[in-house]
Amino acid sequence: MNSIGGTDSSGPTADAQFPVRTPQRRRTIRTLAVTMAILVAVGSAAIGAVAVAGAESVPSATVGSQDAATDPTLVVSNGTVDPASNATHRIALTDAPEGLAGFEVTLALETEGVATIANASYPDRFALSSDPVVTSDEQTITLEAIDLDDAVTPGETNVTLAAVDVSGVDHGVTDLRVSDAQLDADGGDSIDPARAAGTLTVGNGGEDPATQNESAGDDGSDGDSVPGFAAGIAVAAIVGSAAVLVARRP
Repeated sequence: MNSIGGTDSSGPTADAQFPVRTPQRRRTIRTLAVTMAILVAVGSAAIGAVAVAGAESVPSATVGSQDAATDPTLVVSNGTVDPASNATHRIALTDAPEGLAGFEVTLALETEGVATIANASYPDRFALSSDPVVTSDEQTITLEAIDLDDAVTPGETNVTLAAVDVSGVDHGVTDLRVSDAQLDADGGDSIDPARAAGTLTVGNGGEDPATQNESAGDDGSDGDSVPGFAAGIAVAAIVGSAAVLVARRP
């Protein structure tokens, strides 16, 4: 009779069909299993972090969108206009905790040659106002008005101060920002608001027509990718490779 583990005329023995896993092989399998578990956990955490970061992106400031706890802000709205056409920017005070007695505000276009400032108008609630003053280069305007009838009450929000008319000159983009401001509350205290400029886009925004056509033909495959998807693929590839190594190891 052949020794245990040998072969005879009937074929391979049970030991030949089912190789015994040595202690070293079992340790290797356990090590790889732990490694794969760690990689999966790390990849899942990375995907979750990317998703949370995308969900918590903060939008740009808009009139009336500020939290009630924030300080008053002078906000200029955005605008779009074609060359030789007109557009209107609204300037507003987001919060007036103590009302508004009056204001003097100067606005300026940031980039010359893109647009000009034509004129401005005030809401009817301001009983006394001065004619808007536009500089000779048509890049700056000064507005001044007084609330004689206490139309702006304490605690009011989203208070429109004026509407500024602009004219497009050439394709491009420029900011319309508050360069100087003096505001007084009903009790005589000064209001020192933050300032948020508005953006004026004229025509195609100065973008090269060839580039604009390329953007229109883009299928958006890069921009529409799912956050964290690439990280998930990488983790899956690593786990798959480790599994193959385990299967091939004698």
